[in-house]
Amino acid sequence: MKFELKNRWSGEVQVTAEIECAEDAEFSLKVGLAVKWAVEHKANLRSANLSSANLRSANLSSADLSYANLSYANLSYANLSSANLSYANLRSANLSSANLRSANLSYANLSSADLSYANLDDSTPIDTGETWKEYKEQTVPALLIAGGKALRDVIEQSWDCHSWENCPMAVAFDVHKVEDVPILYRPRAEQFIRYFDAKMLKKEEILKGV
Repeated sequence: MKFELKNRWSGEVQVTAEIECAEDAEFSLKVGLAVKWAVEHKANLRSANLSSANLRSANLSSADLSYANLSYANLSYANLSSANLSYANLRSANLSSANLRSANLSYANLSSADLSYANLDDSTPIDTGETWKEYKEQTVPALLIAGGKALRDVIEQSWDCHSWENCPMAVAFDVHKVEDVPILYRPRAEQFIRYFDAKMLKKEEILKGV
């Protein structure tokens, strides 16, 4: 059957994919199969509307998904190595255990995305523009001491926590909810929580330069 993928901005048909799928199959499955077909045929997916697509374990290596709408998409275990996800909308997407090595995540919307056990390498540009290495070695230490406490003290008091009672942001800023973090640091605190909860930040790496 033929399935159309549309541009997220204009609504115009961007790709017409030939997929093998039952007519009454779930929409998310159809979108996922269409995306896989498009990648295999090197079709243009830049700015495509791929919301809620089921792309679990899909091979999307080197795909250009910049500006695409992937909100609520299931990308768990997907191979996104070297994929271009710059400015993509990944809000509430499931990226658990995804391979994001060398992917470009610069300025992507990762709010509420599940990044648990996702695999980034040091050169990967993340949502705020810096590389993963720069984020771990420069941004995170600066954030953790922004409340006036020593880096090692914050980490030793908080790194193994599982609640807001003593998590790193609570300890660093003496607060118990993200809304109470000073507004200048609040977006960075929300970003930190995403990566920390996904178990992607190792205290040994953060303390490397101390």
